[in-house]
Amino acid sequence: MSYVVGVDIGGTFTDCVAIDPSGRVLTAKALSTHASSPVVGVMAGLEQLARGAGESLDSFVAAIDRFSHGTTIGTNLVVERNGARVGVVATRGHGDALSMMRGRGRTAGVAADLRANVRDTDKPVPIVPRRLIAEVPERVTRDGTILAPLDEDSAREVISDLIDRGVDAISIALLWSFRNPEHELRLRELVHEIDPRLYVSLSSEIAPRQGEYERTVATVINSYVGPASSRYLTELAEELSRRGIRRAPFIMQSNGGVLPVAVASRLPIQTIGSGPAGGLAGTATIARRSGHQNVIATDMGGTSFEVGLLIDGRPILSSENVIEQYTFKVSQLDVRSIACGGGSIAQVDPHSGGLRVGPESAGSSPGPACYGFGSRPTVTDADVVLRLLDPDEFLGGRMELNAQRAADAVQALADQLGLSLEETASGILRVNNHNAATLIRQRTIEQGVDPRDFTVYAFGGAGPVHAFHFAEELGADHVVIPMGNGASTLSAYGIAASNVMQVFERECSITAPFDLHALGSIVGSLEDQARAAMREAGFSDEQVTVEYTALARYAEQYLQELELSLPPLTGDPAQTSRTLTEAFRSQYKRLFGEAALAVFQTIEIFAIRVTARVDLDTQSIPAVAAAGQPATDHAEPARFRNVFWPGTEAWRRTAVYEGAPPTGQRIYGPSVVQLAHTSISVAPGQHLETDAIGNVVLTLRKKKA
Repeated sequence: MSYVVGVDIGGTFTDCVAIDPSGRVLTAKALSTHASSPVVGVMAGLEQLARGAGESLDSFVAAIDRFSHGTTIGTNLVVERNGARVGVVATRGHGDALSMMRGRGRTAGVAADLRANVRDTDKPVPIVPRRLIAEVPERVTRDGTILAPLDEDSAREVISDLIDRGVDAISIALLWSFRNPEHELRLRELVHEIDPRLYVSLSSEIAPRQGEYERTVATVINSYVGPASSRYLTELAEELSRRGIRRAPFIMQSNGGVLPVAVASRLPIQTIGSGPAGGLAGTATIARRSGHQNVIATDMGGTSFEVGLLIDGRPILSSENVIEQYTFKVSQLDVRSIACGGGSIAQVDPHSGGLRVGPESAGSSPGPACYGFGSRPTVTDADVVLRLLDPDEFLGGRMELNAQRAADAVQALADQLGLSLEETASGILRVNNHNAATLIRQRTIEQGVDPRDFTVYAFGGAGPVHAFHFAEELGADHVVIPMGNGASTLSAYGIAASNVMQVFERECSITAPFDLHALGSIVGSLEDQARAAMREAGFSDEQVTVEYTALARYAEQYLQELELSLPPLTGDPAQTSRTLTEAFRSQYKRLFGEAALAVFQTIEIFAIRVTARVDLDTQSIPAVAAAGQPATDHAEPARFRNVFWPGTEAWRRTAVYEGAPPTGQRIYGPSVVQLAHTSISVAPGQHLETDAIGNVVLTLRKKKA
């Protein structure tokens, strides 16, 4: 017996999935252990999987053929300002890029209601104090020509000074280094001559894109999270090795692929957002097998709500990202997140006097009031009050919830609002679900598509509980709860099913009609770089497949960035140029409307992206969670309980079913379907059934006009 294992550390739970060669899927959830060591939570989850497989922990780990892992370590380090002490080396005269923040630092990533009054905003706490930013004499021009050579004596002096100041890592971000990295490479050599153990990041390797500020941020964040991330990944790899794992772990990246742990340790910025990326990757795998081309992937967990899109079967990528008001450019799956999860705290808004849910979260510690330690009302507490969640059946009965503490917490809020207990709990869910629906509308509309034309996928611990409401508010027809019992651990499944992938980019400026020779030269150079990196990671050229993408815009229109698949560059140059031009115009029209097309504006390809992939045989991984699916007849529910349904605002006698129905059988609302780690809410007027590959499909009421 052998297993493919995926692990996703979230803010509240660590989710684990194991898939054996027969297609049996085992799932486990353990509380995340950020306060001590995340490895403890990972091993607790693996121990649950081992028990499900009927094995000891050591024998189970020894049987793991491939272990892939997504982690929030990097994100937590930045958010909690608990990363390394970083020194920065910049070109002389350009040491203030971080503090200037391109004039965007006050509002980048700030909620819309807070941006309305700029005086109420502020720049974030500096991630690097000015005293740890040094400048060196050197200059490279925009075409890569060395205008002023690197002053190595001055460089040694500033590097030694930074080391004397106690830095743990150094970020080197020089002007135009992505055109010519010679000076950055030499500076790294000088750092390691003085201290070989120091963690060093180069902007020309981390984010070789135009934008001095964004490139510097990416490089700094890589160094900021690098030492701690490397220590954690090393600790995890050593613990698994001690227990006899067959090969080193793979680490999930935010671009939707995995990398060997040794490579991922050098690129920890790519792990930021890797958990949500795993959910979108898992969605793409299952949607492809289900025949769904246009999908809204929604992941509601204990802390946050993430949304990603599949358009024509392909996930949307983003190059610009924001964390804690710092903007950086690294290619990753475009998954947007808001604080809208089971742990979101409900309170009276101090300005309006109305009900507000989030962004503050109770997390896993102290957690919702019903966990037994917290006292402030959360979405999960409202679920318990309304009886959408049975306190005796949470996580399959492995974790008992305190219904009285939940009711007390919600009642305290109800007293402030002058509402009943049920009205307040229903209001908490309606506000939370409205926040979720609003994010989905924003994501779809900015892509020029209608959410009513999409299938909603709902997963995460809290997603299937609330999808009946937020998806109906969108006007969607159906909600797919992927893998049935595995819905709450889909991100871990996606991580297990992801292939090795690494992205390489290079800036350029090639305008229409496009010079295919210039394009081919850049593509060839990037492909050589990609294949060399994959060989270094342990893969042969025969294992590697390569995709080519052009990033295009109207010349000098820097806010838009369209991806164009590059056709073969060996054909008729005029026809190839016309093909690229028409592809650009088609995408631009979809996003911004036909009236936005510019007749006289030149189209520019400003960057080339080469994506190298290695297939880890993930296509053979089934999308069906076969383990734990009951084979009983669901014609009769297991029991009934009263549920207060938001929208109807009334208690209704509600059927409770254990497990998803067999294929060909329907369950009608009002009902609650209990799964292994979550439950599905089926409101009055809705129904669900299981499709041919094991997904549970919830059919909503008729679309709103």
